[in-house]
Amino acid sequence: MTLNMLRPLKLLALMLIAGCNTWPGGGFNASGPEMPRLREALGLRTGMVVADVGAGRGQLTLALAAAVGSPGHVFSSEIDPARIGALREKVAQAGLGNVTVVEAKTSESGLPAGCCDAIVLRRVYHHVTEPAATNASLLRALRPGGVLAVIDIPPPLFFPERSTLGVAPQLVIDEVKASGFEMVQLRTDWPGRGPFDSYCALFRKPLPK
Repeated sequence: MTLNMLRPLKLLALMLIAGCNTWPGGGFNASGPEMPRLREALGLRTGMVVADVGAGRGQLTLALAAAVGSPGHVFSSEIDPARIGALREKVAQAGLGNVTVVEAKTSESGLPAGCCDAIVLRRVYHHVTEPAATNASLLRALRPGGVLAVIDIPPPLFFPERSTLGVAPQLVIDEVKASGFEMVQLRTDWPGRGPFDSYCALFRKPLPK
């Protein structure tokens, strides 16, 4: 086996040990190539209300807060109690009055009903254990016409459609559409990918008929 063949196996082992968001380049970088794409996909502008679901260490939350400005608002949703505390501390230290940290549950985003113009789940969906309930909660949180962006990683070869290492884009599409969302677009060349490819599945909450 050559060195080039061993490198992906080494990266895979590191992911299994450390988690998918901890490899070099895995965290969100506000000055990297991902933010312009996200700005375009969500139609980010001053005054919007957006949510970062599965906020983790909060890098994306802070970038979204800067993008929507003081007239806008960001809901930062996280399930881990320790990270919730750290997020609140980070928001306070940054002096951000346009960010609210909310506690999520396994089946509930924690977001208020009809609060958001756009919601982002970045490398979070493959951890979702109750997709139907979670997606219904996201649908409730969006305003009609609002956008949902699911950014994730396809599972490695020979892995199931959903695992701790990724989720198949078609599974995401099927589950999210089943909850009442409309499919907008699947982008398979998403940047900020770490050692593996990333994709962004875009959905929209239907307008009232």
